[in-house]
Amino acid sequence: MKWQTNDPLGPFINNWGCFFHSDLEKVEKTLNWQHRFTNEQILEIYHYGMSHTFRYADGTTKPWISPEVYSGGGIPLDGCFIWNAPGIFNIGAEMLGSKARCAKYSGCISAKYLPKRNEEELLCLERHGYDGSHFVAGTNKPGIPWQNEIEFDPIEGGSNCARLGWIDSKRILTIEGAS
Repeated sequence: MKWQTNDPLGPFINNWGCFFHSDLEKVEKTLNWQHRFTNEQILEIYHYGMSHTFRYADGTTKPWISPEVYSGGGIPLDGCFIWNAPGIFNIGAEMLGSKARCAKYSGCISAKYLPKRNEEELLCLERHGYDGSHFVAGTNKPGIPWQNEIEFDPIEGGSNCARLGWIDSKRILTIEGAS
């Protein structure tokens, strides 16, 4: 998987693309990491996600990926929030030729949850002095120290949250059709 901090991916992915990249890393895992996304494919999925919406059960709609927000001076302020993790996973799987599909997504569950056989975890990391969260792909196994639970950190060289923080919660992708 490419790092979210890869310059060609642009400032929004560079700054806020950790969940997006961790989701796509799980796609690469379904192919035993034999096929990797290119920068161009990552950007194609990103733009697709911003231009497509999905409907919640209550009838409201959201884009798959939140739009980019700039300051009045053109400075990136916010973006790349994933509203449809299964959609991003599935479009990525289709692009790489994986038969796997994300059939269900469970958000914000206990950090102590142990995934079942057909589940993949994304870890939500927190740390003191940091306003926000950082997401990494988890190993699906408990680890000591807890950093051994990280399968992939999308920040090249590893994030400060992974070095200095803790697992606050997990997000679970239920995968069908993986080899």
